[in-house]
Amino acid sequence: MSYIGRQPTVGNFQICDAISVVNGQAAYTMQVGSVNVLPETANHMIVSLNGVIQKPNSSFTVSGSTITFSSNLVTNDVIDFIQILGDVLDLGVPSDATVTNAKTNFVSTSSAAGLQIKGDGTTDGTLQLNCSQNSHGIKIKSPPHSASASYTLTMPNNDGDANQVLTTNGSGVLSFAAATISGNVTTIDSIFKTDLKIGEDDQTKIDFETANEIHIDTNNAERMRIDSAGIVRMLMGNYGANPSSSNQGITFRNNGSTARVIELGISATGNSTVVNFINGNGGVGTIQLNGSATAYNTSSDYRLKENVNYTFDATTRLKQLKPARFNFIADDTKIVDGFIAHEVSSVVPEAISGEKDAVKVWKDDEELPEGVSVGDNKLDADGNTIMDIQGIDQSKLVPLLVKTIQELEARITALENA
Repeated sequence: MSYIGRQPTVGNFQICDAISVVNGQAAYTMQVGSVNVLPETANHMIVSLNGVIQKPNSSFTVSGSTITFSSNLVTNDVIDFIQILGDVLDLGVPSDATVTNAKTNFVSTSSAAGLQIKGDGTTDGTLQLNCSQNSHGIKIKSPPHSASASYTLTMPNNDGDANQVLTTNGSGVLSFAAATISGNVTTIDSIFKTDLKIGEDDQTKIDFETANEIHIDTNNAERMRIDSAGIVRMLMGNYGANPSSSNQGITFRNNGSTARVIELGISATGNSTVVNFINGNGGVGTIQLNGSATAYNTSSDYRLKENVNYTFDATTRLKQLKPARFNFIADDTKIVDGFIAHEVSSVVPEAISGEKDAVKVWKDDEELPEGVSVGDNKLDADGNTIMDIQGIDQSKLVPLLVKTIQELEARITALENA
């Protein structure tokens, strides 16, 4: 049986060694076979003195292996015998710090665990291992009752090698092995090394290189690289160089300390579409390269249009536009020509994006800070509202300009023919 403290002497009735020397003392040491013995209590003993059975805790008391009579014995007194009774179904409560390593004798059998940590009906069974000062510790906790878990974990036969991890054979038998993700999907090789490859047969992989680079391959070919400077290169012929006419690909990189650049290289010199813009209605624009220039195209196919009108009055509308010269607040040394967005919106509304004096507000698809609701104004670090600025696409003014020139040319021709 398992126990804590002294091993109970169940049914074992021991007679102590004779105490032949009575020296005028009340306290004497009890031994069996010259080894000190420790009765559970005075009630677990039968003591005969001068042929009279003594009353426990009155005629004598016991502490550890020492029996103490109620008065000092004299020379003619005789301790006839001391019998220690076995402790039957009563382990008692051991005193603090009396349970030693030698006394923690937990014996397991084929059908029962040597030590069982039980739950209390609410909390799952937990074993805590403390530090040397008992101020910190870790806990090993049973799965919850709802898991209906009953299994055994068997520890490995050895302590394993450096950088190995614990794995199970599926039946709870643990062993040390290199870290892997099985299933013929992905293998992690040399997981604790600087040069880490994730993938199978080097066909599709993420390679963390010792040169502080990340390489991404598919179908046994490199598709993307992030180098130690943070430059991102994709679909390159030569990943060690920037895009050019002889090195097709895309690069995202710094251009000095304050600028970022996207570089796109192709080898073709004819018309080539390099960017397609698509929404729910289909294609709505492209960026195309030819042998010497770049075209930024918006959709204009006649098959996309209806209610086409060629006889509108352009001159009257053009005269409503108010070209101006100004500088931007962020660059007060540079004077430019242009328009004020809201002054154009009533004349050519399709050229303007945004609304006059608009500020940014929180939307329902955003994660809202505490105390903020959808529709509330967004504020900067100083508590000021944040402008939702208007923009202008000045190319949208070209049709109005062309039509105005045509109307002017018609009036000039009419005057010349008058």
